[in-house]
Amino acid sequence: MKKRREGLGGLTRRGFLYLTGLGTAGMTLAGIPQLGRGEEKKPKYGGKLRFATRWNSAGLDVHKNQEFADYLSYCYMYGALTEQGSLPNVEIHPMLAKSWEISQDGREYIFSLREGVKFHHGKELDSSDVKYSLDRVMNPATRAPRAFSFKWVDAVDIIDKYHLKITLKEPFAPFLTGLTLYNCAIIPNGWEPTGMKPAPGTGPFVFKSFVPNETLEVTRFD
Repeated sequence: MKKRREGLGGLTRRGFLYLTGLGTAGMTLAGIPQLGRGEEKKPKYGGKLRFATRWNSAGLDVHKNQEFADYLSYCYMYGALTEQGSLPNVEIHPMLAKSWEISQDGREYIFSLREGVKFHHGKELDSSDVKYSLDRVMNPATRAPRAFSFKWVDAVDIIDKYHLKITLKEPFAPFLTGLTLYNCAIIPNGWEPTGMKPAPGTGPFVFKSFVPNETLEVTRFD
């Protein structure tokens, strides 16, 4: 087995606020100061942040609603096994996975999961959740738009609570890029979300309310 480095990843509340803050700062520099609410000298804990986007989601089933507009809505609420780094290198980093090993023939991937990760409803993340999420995306009945990312997968097997093995039909070097949030967000085992009632996630924000193609409201996950 070839060992990959360990690491932690994922969008944090700080990162989310940083990204949305860049947009606000940009509007201020563009001569729209009333949109850049930066008058207060000392930051306040809590409060609300309201911002507009060009697109909004038609639904929040992370395995069925997989257009880019949907991703922009649910990326605050979920995690995946891996995540892509920033441009221009776009390296793959662990997210809900802690590390992984790849067999010499490139067909077997053994993932170690981060321990103590909680879903928004209180359940701890384990291997059964990852297997369930992957199986659901690959199931033709789900009709997941991003299911093609897993056409190389032959089997997903649970080793123990925090380890699972994915076996490929043949070696596929970019396979880890298919395990990102855009392709397969991890949801609790057995959960059947709908476009209006999303499954609990592990991300820094929790679903509160949603109006398709209009608004999405989330709250911080403590």
